[in-house]
Amino acid sequence: MRSILGARIRERRRSLKISQAELARRIGISPSYLNLIEHNKRAIAGTLLRRAAEELELQVEEIDGAAERRLLSTLEEIAHAPDIAVLGAEADRAGELIGRYPGWARAVASLARSERTASEVARALGDRLTHDVFLGESVHRILTGIAAVRSAGEILVQHPEIDRETLGRFHRIVHDECRNLTEVGEALATYFDKADATERVLTPLDEVEALFESRENRFDEIEAAADPLSVEVNHTTPGPRYAKALALAQSKLATYIDRIVADHPLIETELGQNRARDELMAYAARALLAPARDFEPEARRLGFDVEALAGAFALDIETVCHRLTALPHKVSDMPRFGYFQSNAAGTIIRMRGLPGLVSPRYASACPLWALYRAQQSPETVIRQRTLFPSGARFVFLAHARHLGPIGFGIPRHYVTDMLAMSEDDALHTVYAPDSAVPVEPIGSTCRSCPRRDCTHRVADPLTG
Repeated sequence: MRSILGARIRERRRSLKISQAELARRIGISPSYLNLIEHNKRAIAGTLLRRAAEELELQVEEIDGAAERRLLSTLEEIAHAPDIAVLGAEADRAGELIGRYPGWARAVASLARSERTASEVARALGDRLTHDVFLGESVHRILTGIAAVRSAGEILVQHPEIDRETLGRFHRIVHDECRNLTEVGEALATYFDKADATERVLTPLDEVEALFESRENRFDEIEAAADPLSVEVNHTTPGPRYAKALALAQSKLATYIDRIVADHPLIETELGQNRARDELMAYAARALLAPARDFEPEARRLGFDVEALAGAFALDIETVCHRLTALPHKVSDMPRFGYFQSNAAGTIIRMRGLPGLVSPRYASACPLWALYRAQQSPETVIRQRTLFPSGARFVFLAHARHLGPIGFGIPRHYVTDMLAMSEDDALHTVYAPDSAVPVEPIGSTCRSCPRRDCTHRVADPLTG
């Protein structure tokens, strides 16, 4: 931030036609010291910063604001992106750009966001073209239909003497297969229209994710209805407590859940409706186990410490992670959490999205994610400070836990829960990384990651 402050003070002083010596006199320092501040060789804060702001007819926030900090972080991350770093962009001079030419700084950030959006669309389409079962089945149906039409056509051309009844049968075959091909073509057109839309809802899982995303992972009507019922969940161990909470949710909160599912326009299939009810029922059970009126202040008091919250509420890590994603993040200093869960095969089996975090839907995620590393150290929370090719920075918290029966000779199978938050949000938690914590360059998937020198790459990127 020093580079922003110095440049901002210098440019504002010049615009007001105040000499360096005059401003130094007004705020009570020497001209030489002010010169060091303006050229980012000395810090300015506290009373001195307030005096400078007053003399420059600005609020302190206008010199040292959150928007400028985010913009600085964005520009520094852009400078370190693989395709930009080779051009020699001066990451340490980003603050100068903001201070002297804020419009150009915002323009560069805007262009980077546009490029990121285009990359996300390419990634989504690339993942679907490679992995989506619907596309494979559709192509198979098209090839089968074409083969049938071709065979019938060849017979009609090569054997013009066939009787009228047989001729009619072949005509019906051609007609039926052409009709099937038209239906498949229309389905594919609709698919790609939706695939390129802002809200890409293609499968029942996508429908449920769209529901939770539209509500920002929080359902206030369920929270309010669960609050007075939470006293009825009085078991002391996690397993029986969850079973009791789920039964209570099914008997007392089903009406709220059915209304949410019925009212959401993007839940179009019966399978999607059933999956949405199951997910919302689990949400309601967790709201009964950790009612918002108790969980939210305790989460803030404990610095959003996952393990401490699990102990305070006698919950498992998975339940704590879900409750953290449901926090009202628009409240001041309340971080916003995303959530991922993977099995031992590395498949992401559950996800609650986070703005700006590009996550795979149809392909495996980057193997460098802590989500996969955690199973090497089960029952331990692992923190990872990450840098994506887009320049976005996130903090990941991963914890692998045993799932299934335990006993001598019984194989242990693990699933991993992982919370994700922006690096800015992490500053409000016990997981805030300091400068000694290394930043790990990672990606979303190999097909969308431009880091060609990565030793874990298994597929070429879509572009470049």
